Amino acid sequence: MSENHDKVQAGGSNFLIGAIIGAALTYLFATKSGQKIKNELIKDLSDVLESIGQDLEEKVPEAKAEIETVKEKLEEKKEEVEKKVEQAAEEVKEGIEEIREVPQQIEKIQKKGRHFFFRKRHRQQES
Repeated sequence: MSENHDKVQAGGSNFLIGAIIGAALTYLFATKSGQKIKNELIKDLSDVLESIGQDLEEKVPEAKAEIETVKEKLEEKKEEVEKKVEQAAEEVKEGIEEIREVPQQIEKIQKKGRHFFFRKRHRQQES
């Protein structure tokens, strides 16, 4: 029931707004004083639109210049990032190569340890 009440209120509000707009338009178009007001409003609106157009004409070149500056900065940053990524990729490749060498180095150390251990043990048994 509350939804219907809200819809009726909204419909009533819309009707009231429509009636006010209709009355204002009738006044502006049907009466002499309304037509004078309408013409003044049109003139004022025209002046405002012209002013906005002039402001836009002044601001557009400035905005384009700023956009170009931002594009240049972005391009510089992009190049910096690409260089850093390439450096990081090289470091990763080097790290992978070093990791691949670790098992070989461990094997060498193990061989030396066995050789040292068995040689020392063998000497003690001879004594």
